[in-house]
Order: sequence, then structure tokens, then C-alpha cells
Amino acid sequence: MIWNEAPIADVLAKDEFYTHELFIWFWHTYGYDQVSKMPEWVSQQDRFAECFDGKAKGKCGFKSSSSIRKALEKNSTAELSESTLKKLFEGGPPPEAITFAMKSLGTCFGDDPSLPTLDELGLFAGEFDIQVCSKPATELELRPEKLGDDLAAYRSWGVALRRYMSRPGVFDRRKECRVAPIAARPLMQEYLGRVEKREREIAAYENRSVAERVAGLNAMQIAYSLVYRTNSGEHEPTRPMPQGSFDWQANYAQKVRDGYPEPGIPQAVMDWALEQPLTRFEPVEDPFEARYRLHEAELTDEIWARHVASRLNKLAPQTPRIRVNEGCDILMNIVRNDIQFGKRTPQTRGEAEYYRLVSQSRPSWAQIMCNETPAAIFENAKTRYEVTQREKAEKANRLAEPQAPNEWDEILKGLNDYANRPSSKSGPYQPPTTRCYTTGYTESGLANRVCFEN
Repeated sequence: MIWNEAPIADVLAKDEFYTHELFIWFWHTYGYDQVSKMPEWVSQQDRFAECFDGKAKGKCGFKSSSSIRKALEKNSTAELSESTLKKLFEGGPPPEAITFAMKSLGTCFGDDPSLPTLDELGLFAGEFDIQVCSKPATELELRPEKLGDDLAAYRSWGVALRRYMSRPGVFDRRKECRVAPIAARPLMQEYLGRVEKREREIAAYENRSVAERVAGLNAMQIAYSLVYRTNSGEHEPTRPMPQGSFDWQANYAQKVRDGYPEPGIPQAVMDWALEQPLTRFEPVEDPFEARYRLHEAELTDEIWARHVASRLNKLAPQTPRIRVNEGCDILMNIVRNDIQFGKRTPQTRGEAEYYRLVSQSRPSWAQIMCNETPAAIFENAKTRYEVTQREKAEKANRLAEPQAPNEWDEILKGLNDYANRPSSKSGPYQPPTTRCYTTGYTESGLANRVCFEN
């Protein structure tokens, strides 16, 4: 699976491409002799030292060893000849390290029965186009944090596939992806589904019927497309085009893109066009629509006015149109709302074209559109506007008229009257009109009193 021209020794020296798995494969494949001669390996030994750190907990398939780790951290070629590293590399990677690397590189280590199966490694085999594997590989290399833990664990597979199993950025069908993570299968199937859907769409488009190919076009538009495609070499005619065909095509394009009506077609050109097979016919974009799409800023008020008039004259020559001056803004607001919210369905082909033109027009072209308003659209908008205004007036009148009291109004009035009624306790102090004084007591104990009137 590894691209046979991949400069493994060179890329292992680069921080962004180095992986423990790839180094283990290189070591297993080429042995100590090549490892010791790797250019720039001196600058990457400390990366490999991680595999011997106690914090790695055997992640790379090696037992922790402080002596090996320290020797590698020195980044010195002299250390490779010392007994510690020489003994390590001459012995080859242990089975546990090969198992670790196989999770990224698959069966690149051979078919030794003692090696784990792909299923045990969480991989599956197949004959896949390199682009099918490229989607999950790209996500794994560039955006592993967005993937689930099951798939993110195979990030080095993505790096290996994109960097070593195929030339980066170049997809060659001879370089197939034969091993992939089981967790990547949904992404691969999603990509295949999109590819198959796109292929079906392309096939359906290529196999359109003649009726579908010429739908919505008139004879001059078909003839224009045939002449255009013949001049560009895309259509092989049954016989040479008659003299003047190219001049008519150029004149047609210029007139239409400037908003004028389509110029008449010479009979010789029409006869030639009628002879042409349409089974592979491809229409050419309308010159005005192409100009509107690519260079809309070039369109002046005069060009747009000509275009609107010529389109409506062509599609609805018998439909009466009126010029709306007073209330143009109101009319355009109603029409645009009808278009945006589907409040009114166009009743004729001319009305449908008018709606299409309004949706394409600038706000500054409102009066141009009002000048070409189909009478039925104006009458409908006028009636609805008058109804709305009448309803608003009636509502305002209702709000202005005093309302008849209801039951709650009567209850509240009664409570208010009760709260505001006169009270003897709440009036000002009034002194008594009679004053009495005790002057003595009788033998029986009764008081003798003398009273005076004020």
C-alpha cells in the first residue's frame, strides 16, 4: 500500500510527517543498517524517545526504558553505535510494536501468521479507489478532534495514506486503498453514496430526451445554439452551415444582450437548423441572461426597459398592459410581496414572466416595471389595496367611537361611587350647640345640671 517512490527516509525527518508507526515500518523493512544511515535522523530521535517513556505505558509496543529514552533524546548519531541503541535496532521491532504500527499501515509488514488479523486491529480490507479513502484520511490528518474516539485513534492511518501510500494531492487509480479502519466505513460509504448519486445525475442528464433538451426554447433560440455549437466545434453538422450563419449569430447575440427583440433568422439558416439532429443538443445560455449574470452592472435603465418590453411583447403580445405612475411604489410592494410569499399565483404566461422580471429588477427600476404592468395584475393589486384601506378605516372608526358600558363597567362605577360618597366621619369638626354643667347632687344622688344654648 505504501507508494513505492515515497521518500520515506526524507519525510521521517520532518516534524509534520513523522509518525512512530512509519518509523517502525521503516526499521522493520530495512533494518538497522538503513536506520543508522537515515539523513537527518539525528534531529528526530527525541520524537521516537516518547515510546520508551514511562508515561507512554507501552502505547508504541515498547517497554519503558529510561536508558534508551535518554540515549535517543541526545539526538546524536554517535549514540547509534553505542551498545544501548545498537542492541535495540539490531534486534528489530518487537511483535507488540509491529501490532501497534499495523493499525495504521495494515498488511505492509507481510503475511506472518503470528501477526494479528486486520479484524483484530479494527481494520478491514478491500479494493477501494484512493479517493474513497481520502475523505476519512483527510479528516483524520487535519481535523481529528471532530471525529469520534473510535476513528480518531487511527489518525496515523490517515497521515500514512495521504503522505506515503499515495503522492499527496495526486490521485492515481493504480494506487488503491486496500486497508481502512472499520470506524471509517460510514464516511467511505457516505462518499460512495454521493459519488453514485452524482453519476446517476450525470447519466440522467446525458440521456435527456429531445423534448427535455429544447424545453422552453423557440426556433430561433434552437438555431442560435446550433450555430454557436457548430462554430465552437461542439456540434458536428450534417452539412456545412450556409453563408451568413456566423454573421446572424453574432447579430443575434448583440441585439438580445442589449435588450432588443430577437432579429429575424435567414431562411437558409433555418432550413439548415431543421436538418440537424437534436439527440445530443445542448442549449446556449441566452445572451441577455449571460450578461445579467456576469455583468449586471453594465445594464442601464434603457437596456432594461427594452428587455422588459421585448420579453412581454414576445410571450404575451395580446395581454393588455398599462402604465402606472401614481402609486407605483405601492404596486411594487404588493407585487414583490406576492412573489416572496406566494400570495398570488400568476394566471398567464405573460404574468409569470412579469413576476420573473420584477424579481430580477433593481429597486431603481420600479418605474420601468410599472410602465409595463399587465392590466390584470394592476386591477388585482388595486382591489386588494382598497379593501385593506377600507378595513383600516373601519377599524379606526370603531376605536374612535365610545363603547357601550358592559357589566364590569357598571360594577366598577358602583364601587367608585361607594368609595366617594359623603361621610359624617370625614367632614370638618362641628362643636355641639348645647352645653351642660353639673351644679350639685340631690339627696338621692342625682346630678343637678344647668344647660345653655349657643
